[in-house]
This record gives sequence, structure tokens and C-alpha cells, in this order.
Amino acid sequence: MSAFIVSKQHIDAICSAALTYPQWGINWRVGEEPWKQLRRGDNPNAVGQMLRHENVASVAARYEDCAPGEWPGPTGLTVDTVLGYRYQPPRSLPSVVEALKLLDCYEYQSCEHDEWEASEARNFVDSLRRALIKELPGYDPAPWDWQEARPTRRT
Repeated sequence: MSAFIVSKQHIDAICSAALTYPQWGINWRVGEEPWKQLRRGDNPNAVGQMLRHENVASVAARYEDCAPGEWPGPTGLTVDTVLGYRYQPPRSLPSVVEALKLLDCYEYQSCEHDEWEASEARNFVDSLRRALIKELPGYDPAPWDWQEARPTRRT
């Protein structure tokens, strides 16, 4: 597998989707830590920093023989630019489907190290993905359980 460092705009778009679509925001946790949350109106800088850090850790693990300046992705990335992340709303909000695809890309680029499975970033991505799925058209009226006698309906 290959991996690259996603752009700041990619992280901004994920944060923007998290702040916009889930009506009540999202909650996530790691292990026994207290629940974390991101709600409309919150500042997502810490979330963006966490996402960038995890992505960089993945690429560093994948390309362990490369110096940081040689990693695939944005050039000039330093520890300061990762830790100094500041959210800037994108010019256009990604649709729910586009946000889901952004999460898929982010996860693919960030899962290259052993700590990914238990990471805060993975828990955040999973929580946001579940929240975004609930925003898809047809989700609310869809049946909660399935009964074979129910007439089928295609949309």
C-alpha cells in the first residue's frame, strides 16, 4: 500500500462536515478516556491537529526510510505546521457523500501504522461516518428492522 499526507484543505473539509451535518454533533472516545465531542459552533483546531498528526504518523511508518521532506503529500510540512493547524472553513461545503469519500481517503492514508486501530483519529472517523450516514436521503424513513412480509420498495 502507498500513503500520502492529505492536504490541510482535506482536513478542513472533514472538520467542516463534522461541524455542519450531524444535528447534535458527534461523540467519540478512546479506550477508557472520557467522551470527546464536537458540536456546531465549536473550534475544531484540536481535532484537525489530531487528524493531521495521525496521518503524518502513518506516512512516517510507511516510508520509514525517507526524511520528512521526502514524504508524499504537501511539501514543507513540519512539526509546527501539524501542531499549528488552524481550521479555515472551505469555500464550499462538501456534500454528505463527498464527506464520506473524504473520510475513506483519510482513513486509507492514515492506517499504515500499528497504533491506528486504537487511535483517537480512527474513533473520530468512525463516529463521523456513522453520523453522516444518518444524513443520507432515505435513512430516516427506512425500516429499523426487516420483515419479509413488508413490500419492497426501490429508490
